[in-house]
Amino acid sequence: MSAAADNFPRWTIPKRERLDGQTNLHISAFNLVRKSVKDPNSVLFVKAGPKFPVSFKREKWLLPAAIMDFGEKPREVAKRVLDEQLTNVDYLIPNYLSMQSYFGAHWDIVFIFESMLDGSKITPAPKEPFIGVTFHNLDSLPKHEIAEDHLEVLEELKEEP
Repeated sequence: MSAAADNFPRWTIPKRERLDGQTNLHISAFNLVRKSVKDPNSVLFVKAGPKFPVSFKREKWLLPAAIMDFGEKPREVAKRVLDEQLTNVDYLIPNYLSMQSYFGAHWDIVFIFESMLDGSKITPAPKEPFIGVTFHNLDSLPKHEIAEDHLEVLEELKEEP
């Protein structure tokens, strides 16, 4: 396989298979907020509180992320996610990192961005429905405390060249 071929998303379903209905397709943007250039494996997670709309994710650690609305641009969603889920992050600029594609109960297309807190003396704080913020090292994640789909995104990132 050529180096150019490595830059394309890996499809997990046959190319000719069709999905029925919009409920079967989720396009989302994730934002890896890294602590610093010196410590890029330290990534920010937010904790979903009791008012989080997806019940099975309550009390789990999540990467800042959201499903995109029709017509939204991925980078704009990555910035919106930061603004809606955290305080003290208005200076962060999401930079494109990767795109992933999964097929399970539905088809997920995931745009991944990264932002760097480097040098900031102000710690981000959660906005409702989130109740906490922490940094986890990507090499030693508490997997049982993190939402499975967010772990899946991180695992796939590890496998990318």
